Amino acid sequence: MAAIKKRKVVDHIVETIYQYGVRHVFGIPGDAINDLMDAIRRHGEIEFIQVRHEESGAFAASAQAKLTGKLAVCVGTAGGGAIHLLNGLYDAKLDHAPVLAITGQLPRSEIGNHSHQEINSSALFSDVAVFNQTLFASDRVPEIIQQACNSALIEKGVAHIALPADVATEQVEADITGHPIAGAETGPTKPLASALNSAISLIEQAEKIVVLAGVGAIPARQQLLTLLKKCNSPLIRTLKAKVLLPDEHEYSLGGLGLLGTRPSVDAMNNCDLLVMLGTDFPYKEYYPGKAKVIQVDKEIRHIGRRCPVDVSIVGDVSEVLDQLIVDLLQKENDNFITECRRQKRSWSEEQSEAENSQDMPIKPQCLARTVGELANKDAIFLCDTGTVTAWVARHLPVTEQQLFTLSGNLATMAFSMAGAIGAQLKFPERQVVVLIGDGGFSMLMQEFITAVNLTLPIKVIIFNNAKLGLIQLEQESSGYPNYKTALKNPDFSEFARLCGGEGWSVDRPELLVKALGEAFASKNACLIDVHIDPNELVMPPKLELAQAVNYSIAKAKEFLNSND
Repeated sequence: MAAIKKRKVVDHIVETIYQYGVRHVFGIPGDAINDLMDAIRRHGEIEFIQVRHEESGAFAASAQAKLTGKLAVCVGTAGGGAIHLLNGLYDAKLDHAPVLAITGQLPRSEIGNHSHQEINSSALFSDVAVFNQTLFASDRVPEIIQQACNSALIEKGVAHIALPADVATEQVEADITGHPIAGAETGPTKPLASALNSAISLIEQAEKIVVLAGVGAIPARQQLLTLLKKCNSPLIRTLKAKVLLPDEHEYSLGGLGLLGTRPSVDAMNNCDLLVMLGTDFPYKEYYPGKAKVIQVDKEIRHIGRRCPVDVSIVGDVSEVLDQLIVDLLQKENDNFITECRRQKRSWSEEQSEAENSQDMPIKPQCLARTVGELANKDAIFLCDTGTVTAWVARHLPVTEQQLFTLSGNLATMAFSMAGAIGAQLKFPERQVVVLIGDGGFSMLMQEFITAVNLTLPIKVIIFNNAKLGLIQLEQESSGYPNYKTALKNPDFSEFARLCGGEGWSVDRPELLVKALGEAFASKNACLIDVHIDPNELVMPPKLELAQAVNYSIAKAKEFLNSND
């Protein structure tokens, strides 16, 4: 018989999240959550990770949840502390990461009186959260906290609990050992036989099949390879699924979209059947116009929302492929995959020139390639948003033994520095590498102090081009002159040393390998400030005429303005 114990609400909350596997809580202490903080201290089995900004705490929790699929937790005090969580929580929401946010709230008697630090937390979190409740009654706490954890896991999103200060210390009687632990899985699915038969029929009729796979296909790697071989089909993967197959693999064409490859764009344009596996790739302009489409996804709301679908199968990708590949016959015609491989070789040869360049300033392509080649075989990469995303997407080699994540759908700057804290705490024995621009790093650079204070050996690689490079590209591709994108940076390597870590400043290609080798061998938090070529352009896989014209107009405007 389960033990029933009377104890404080905050103690019950802490024990519940512990039972769900939570071992770190990220945030900043504050008056409205002081009782929760003390409960964490007294519990002893959960470590409170003090960050320098609540946004960082939410990013750290989001990164943990993305990399593991398990529940992660962040907290914020009433008012500003709660508000600061939102950017990181939206990152978790849009990338379907199970995160529980607990925020402080004023005592119930003060709510609605325009009290100091009062905000309507239910309204504030209403859009970001799949579960959003204020704990007004202590006797409902056991039920609500369990629903919150289950909702975050099952719906793969953000759950929010607001905790009034007076409720926090009230007593509650609850089962302290009998909490059912929700998993991320909702049980096995059984695809309809008719849908499988329709999919097989389309595959048998098609001659030019392309598979587009996302993170939902990562657990199905072996079944996916069998499908590719039987169909003589190339694989195109989303950026978030970079670990699915190495870009050098014989069936891989790399990524899709603005940061993708030309062979991928050509394959999508020329295919007669697209098989979508566990992906909700958002850019409609890259989908084929006339091809038939098969889509497999666990989320029914993802089916058909990006392009028309001929056969839809709602289910786990691994289970669907297990059933699908059994009845598939080996295709004999390999003309399409042969042509795709020829185009890929040509593309790779073009890219290798910059990757192997020893020119000054350092080419960002060279930096990304070198980092990938020198990183540990089981390294965890966290990529930030900006031009760094393009260099990493195309030029960082990643293997299936490694992990890779970024702010995929929100595409917010500064995710990777704070996210690395969550990643290193969850995987203490693995190398964690941050790939970030100077703009993104300077947003939350204070979290390098957090890494030092926690003795986390995070490796931060700054792609320093002294500007907001992607913003400049967006301005100029729209025909506008470059405006307010320049950045005047401090010496980031000196900053790292002042924080108690190790720092290198690199501006010559011949010094790059040495600095990376020393940093990767160190057991301390390390930062390498790499000054890259600011004039290196992020080019789309295929340059449209309008883009080229707008860029020329923008440069002409810049020249004229400079001579006014």
